[in-house]
Amino acid sequence: MRFKSLKTGIFINLAFLLFLAIALADLVFLQITERVMVEQRLAFARKSLPDIAAIDYRQGKDSQEFFRAGGDDLILAALITRRGLKTEIFNNLPESLSDDVYSFHDLVMGDDKARTRLLGTIWGVFWPRSRYAVISEPLKDSDGVVTAVVSLAPVYKAMRDVQQMAVFYLVINLLVLLFFGGWRLSRMLTRPINRLISITDEYRADEGFEMFPERQDDEFSRLSGALNQMLRRIEADRDELRTSLDCLEESNRQLRRAQKEIIRAEKLASTGRLSAGLAHEIGNPIGIVLGYLGLLKSRFVSDDDSTALDYIERAEAEIQRVSTIIGQLLDFSRNRSADFSVLSVHELVKYAGDMLAQQPLFSGISIEYQLGAGEDSVYGDYDQLHQVMVNLMINAADSIKQSDNAGNGVIRLVTRNNPQPEGGSLSDNDRVLQLTVIDNGTGIEEDHLDKIFDPFFTTKETGKGTGLGLSVSYIIIEQMGGEIDANLPEAGGTEIVIKLPIAGEIPKKDDRKAGREENHKDGSLQ
Repeated sequence: MRFKSLKTGIFINLAFLLFLAIALADLVFLQITERVMVEQRLAFARKSLPDIAAIDYRQGKDSQEFFRAGGDDLILAALITRRGLKTEIFNNLPESLSDDVYSFHDLVMGDDKARTRLLGTIWGVFWPRSRYAVISEPLKDSDGVVTAVVSLAPVYKAMRDVQQMAVFYLVINLLVLLFFGGWRLSRMLTRPINRLISITDEYRADEGFEMFPERQDDEFSRLSGALNQMLRRIEADRDELRTSLDCLEESNRQLRRAQKEIIRAEKLASTGRLSAGLAHEIGNPIGIVLGYLGLLKSRFVSDDDSTALDYIERAEAEIQRVSTIIGQLLDFSRNRSADFSVLSVHELVKYAGDMLAQQPLFSGISIEYQLGAGEDSVYGDYDQLHQVMVNLMINAADSIKQSDNAGNGVIRLVTRNNPQPEGGSLSDNDRVLQLTVIDNGTGIEEDHLDKIFDPFFTTKETGKGTGLGLSVSYIIIEQMGGEIDANLPEAGGTEIVIKLPIAGEIPKKDDRKAGREENHKDGSLQ
């Protein structure tokens, strides 16, 4: 059953329960009262039986006076049988009871036991009841039985009169209990629930939620505490979810940036492959031109024509310079599997520096060599370490071009042995070569120091860098068993420090092959 409000539902159910309780109590009271009143009436009648037995039927006047004195509503009629004589009847016996009363009287005479029987029908209070009670007892002083017919109608009339008053008080009690009980239940239930609804409607995440004082140890106080705890958990989960969403958004932004950088890197790689092919094609005619210049110099220029010879030699030197640059680019662009061997870092550094010094990016930048290491042999892949040097020097040149030192930039390449360790994995007992690339460019922001070796992290403008150079360099140096780090010198610029173990015993050929295969398996960039 549904109600428009909890209060209405409480009142209706409370009224039903109170009415049911009072009605059941009234029924129990009626049953008890009926039994008591009937037993009292029968007890009065039994006390009258000896007096009835003493009446002489021959003196009708005495019997009439007795029944008038006893009241017409108690004993309606009586039957007496003495010593087997004819049954005497006093007063008027109802015709409808005649046969039943005589048969009951004879039954008691036969077994000589006192008995009581209910006969007839009359409307009680709520349902039909017995109208008469027939009581029969043996006579004590003679061989006989006395039977009396007792009317129960006055009992039920009195009960009906009392019940009318009881119904009136039942209604009064019901109303009083209903309103008092409804008022109490409303204070205990509906008011707290309405307060709870009001508080939840006005609830704000930054405010507390306290419906009842915690000092009250009842169900609503515990409900308030449980709701507070639940809301705190919800708020914590919401904060965590908000943080997760922020992290996801940042991850999505990074993924989109990474996707763009991958596309750009692939574009650059394609451009590099096309440039390598173009350089290869240019190399052939350059070689032919050099050949013709050699023929021209040997056959058609006399020793006396020093001017023509000088022009030919200058042209030959410049073309040779172009050929060298193209050859170096081709060597750098070749994708070869890792081939670890003992190599000279000084030679590699000079080769990379000489190759890059001729590029337009390095115009206005001087490359200084401070190769003070007594031992410069390391074990690694020449092409990969060359790639690291190229990446570092290009980054240094880009930094210088963006600074105020664009016209007088300096890149210093410094080596030394056994530097003091600063928390790295290489201990001071190891034989170490430290290679440092120092520039006087814009430098690196301190907040970016722990990110510069992350893939696709770059501070360059869009289209001027992929953010992969330092990440690839980190992987290559780590595969060679070394370390790479970045520092910020006090004088400004950037300082990239590479530490590599000095080559000791050269691994066997099979071990070197296994190392190359392992590098391919772990997907390292070559």
